[in-house]
Amino acid sequence: MPFHKHIHLAGTVTLGPKGQVVIPSEVREQMGIHPGDKLVALYFDEKKSVALITEEQAQDYVVQMGEDCTYYKEQIGGKK
Repeated sequence: MPFHKHIHLAGTVTLGPKGQVVIPSEVREQMGIHPGDKLVALYFDEKKSVALITEEQAQDYVVQMGEDCTYYKEQIGGKK
């Protein structure tokens, strides 16, 4: 049962001696990730939590932020 409409308990992991964790197979399947894929770890201070996104998702977010900045710059610059 989800504890938030977009967040689900997917299982547990154990931190190894080198700080490594194994992502549960169900999560890997849902994310479409495979051995060797690059992930970006995001740390949320306020929640003391970590989220993993694919490198491709991170790049998509960067592109979207750039497009948003360009849009707002044009909106502000267009007002006289």
